[in-house]
Amino acid sequence: MRYLAWLSLLLVPFLAGCENSGASFMVGGDKNHSISLLREQRWFWSGEVEQVLVPARFPDCQRRVHIDPDSKNFTEMKLYQNDTRLFVAQQGTQWWAVGTEACEVQKFKTPPADPGDLVGSFQRKDGTLMFVPAK
Repeated sequence: MRYLAWLSLLLVPFLAGCENSGASFMVGGDKNHSISLLREQRWFWSGEVEQVLVPARFPDCQRRVHIDPDSKNFTEMKLYQNDTRLFVAQQGTQWWAVGTEACEVQKFKTPPADPGDLVGSFQRKDGTLMFVPAK
């Protein structure tokens, strides 16, 4: 039993470097209509963090869509609104169309000419992932 306690203490530093976070943008302040960004670093030695965009419009749809991974040093993701249920997400040079009509995400091959109006961005502040509305 004593060995198990020591083993647990030895594993803590290895798990401390992992990230498991998420933040949501509520469309029009409606908790049933949202776009969330989830990030998960499975192994402390990995330089990449897996990312998932989750468009949701309850009770009609919700879908988890894996997108390109990011580095441990979070890259801000901007969110633009193009229509009532059509959004554009941009992280670095990557762009995705995010539709909440049928809860779909599609990667753009080239950046859109007009992504729409900036509604805010997913940012890391004080180590916490959050959605910050545009001013």
